[in-house]
Amino acid sequence: MMERSAIKLFFSGCLQLLFITSLAALLIFAAYERAAIDISLIEVIYWGGYAIAFPTLLLAMIQFSQRRTASLSGASISRLMMALCGVSLSLLCLQHFLQGSKALSLFDLGTALLITFLFALELAVFQQSGSRQPKLKTVHFKQMRPAIFLFLFGIDLSMAFIPLHMETLPQSLSSISPDLLIGLPISVEFFCVGVAILCCGVWLDKSGWKAPFYTGLVITGLGCLYSWLAPDAVQFILSRGVLGFGYGLTLLASQGYVIKHTDSSNKARGLAHLFAGLYSGSICGAATGAVLAEQFGYGPVFLLGALVVFSVILYGLLTLSQPVGDEVVKKAEQTKKVDSVTKLNTDKVTPPSPSFMSFLFDRQVLAATLFSSMPASIAVVGFLNYFSPVYLNRAGLNDASIGQVLMLFGVVLALLGPAIGRFADQSETKRGPIILGCVLGGGAFLVFGVLDGVVAVTLSVLLLGLSNCLVLSAQSAFVLKQEVTGRYGEGKSMGIFRSSSRVGQMLGPVIFAAIIATTDIENGVMMFGVIYLITAILFALLTWVPRGSPVIKPVGITHE
Repeated sequence: MMERSAIKLFFSGCLQLLFITSLAALLIFAAYERAAIDISLIEVIYWGGYAIAFPTLLLAMIQFSQRRTASLSGASISRLMMALCGVSLSLLCLQHFLQGSKALSLFDLGTALLITFLFALELAVFQQSGSRQPKLKTVHFKQMRPAIFLFLFGIDLSMAFIPLHMETLPQSLSSISPDLLIGLPISVEFFCVGVAILCCGVWLDKSGWKAPFYTGLVITGLGCLYSWLAPDAVQFILSRGVLGFGYGLTLLASQGYVIKHTDSSNKARGLAHLFAGLYSGSICGAATGAVLAEQFGYGPVFLLGALVVFSVILYGLLTLSQPVGDEVVKKAEQTKKVDSVTKLNTDKVTPPSPSFMSFLFDRQVLAATLFSSMPASIAVVGFLNYFSPVYLNRAGLNDASIGQVLMLFGVVLALLGPAIGRFADQSETKRGPIILGCVLGGGAFLVFGVLDGVVAVTLSVLLLGLSNCLVLSAQSAFVLKQEVTGRYGEGKSMGIFRSSSRVGQMLGPVIFAAIIATTDIENGVMMFGVIYLITAILFALLTWVPRGSPVIKPVGITHE
């Protein structure tokens, strides 16, 4: 039995090494192609073969020398495979330095290796979420991370060339300026994401996470197919709206899954893992899609994106679906809780469910919305998606270098997000991590007071990444701990709160466009940083509760 398990682990490990090394080799070859360096694909494939031989031998020695291979935990296997993948990538990199062209920049080589490393990391997280005893089919919040990684990978395969594809389609909206027209697909997509998040909140409270999750996946996949088949500009814009609506449903439903399978001790860490997988998938999808589009054109990339999104359905059915027995046990436990609460509180009247306005204007929720979520959204979208490309272009950087600088934001979230989420879980109220994150966010823009150019933008991107590691997960956990959230409903509350960030995303480019229009750009960015710090102070003041005040628990059944 142990020998069979060792053989199974050996072959699955070989497949993982083959996938990671092949992906790295193809991305390095694509980097050579973009740099117009004469090298054959066969030669790069040979490099990959040499790079995979030694790690495979090590894997065989380790697996078949283990006396208790069957008892290896998912965490142990993931660490082993991450180490072997690291050895393989190092050997591939060595092949490049010994036999490749020195004309390929270290930035291009590093980008290819980074994308491959992120794929290896997501595979490791999936293995970590595995149970020591698979027959129990335990559910772990980390199991959603590979799903959201694949989901964003499929969607963002086309992110880099949507405006370019829009320009190639027949235009029937002659009254709209070309510059505005090519941006409409993205604008419509994000608008529909916000609408779907609002709708999904109510759906989550009524039906749980499964129905909106799978419905969103189907709609998103159909949107990708529609984008592939759209014959003109109008239908392409509509296709992105369909995709955005499905994206919004799946995004909030995935957060509902994590919230359901976490408690107060690991909720922030669970959400941090989710956002880490999200940004990691976005980085890998955008970079891989740009390479594929260059080789095969735009159409096949839309089709591949649809296939990847539909594959998440299969992953969900095999991994995320909870056994019926567990659901029955949980329902029985919930029934006991209801009965005990009813017996203990027979003489108490249950408070009525608050209205939309009562929830939105609750002091704690309003502070989190206006002075944490909104500034963070304005900062990320306005600075990263609008200001930085324009500013760096004026500083003389090409498109590839600009993309590599902006990738640092997602890399920080993917690598440090879960660890910082663990730190956020140690805070009972979640105020501390949010305040610290807002201070780091404000400090990211004060950097322009002492530095400028590429160095200033790079440091600001890193600080914004650290800031969002704290606020993205802690904000949601903070709102979920409020009494008004328990009475209003977690799904509706998260839908309203998360949709507020979409308002910030729309305001971000407008605010930073005004900053660019000023005569002194650096001072304008510094002023935004000062305002960001003021919002952090306001959040701290509005959410402060005296230590002597009683802690009010949410009413009703929660997932904590």
